[in-house]
Amino acid sequence: MGGILRIYRNDWRNLFRVPVAVLLVAALVVLPSVYDWVNVASVWDPYSNTSGIKIAVTSLDEGTKVQEKDFNIGNEVMESLRSNKNLGWTFVDAETAHNGVKRGDYYASIVIPANFSKRMTGILEGTIVKPEIEYTVNEKINAIAPKITDKGATSITTQISEN
Repeated sequence: MGGILRIYRNDWRNLFRVPVAVLLVAALVVLPSVYDWVNVASVWDPYSNTSGIKIAVTSLDEGTKVQEKDFNIGNEVMESLRSNKNLGWTFVDAETAHNGVKRGDYYASIVIPANFSKRMTGILEGTIVKPEIEYTVNEKINAIAPKITDKGATSITTQISEN
């Protein structure tokens, strides 16, 4: 056992006698740490820089009248999205949205149908029909974009529910 420790100690002494060897050992110690730091920094928070992810948004909502008040929930959603900078909301017509997702111009599209307000306020009139938003996503463009766009669609439905 004493011979092993002597060889180990001599190797370390000889290492410090050659400056190039010290530089190589230091590089071998530091380089993996730098690589790991860059890798972790690049994926630390993917949701903080999502404003470049284009999502086409369309409202076909015609609105409705309930108890002498006009409601157009689709327009309200569009106005709130105009001030929301979390995702790259792009306001287009329904055909452009559908074709843009197919071609890869947009990662996803959200279309608010024409009867959305009517269905939403139907509860007040005694008719219960679940209002639905048409959400399409192009999963071929990017692996993580569908998860982010799904989060955006969920935030829209949450916003509608809160309003």
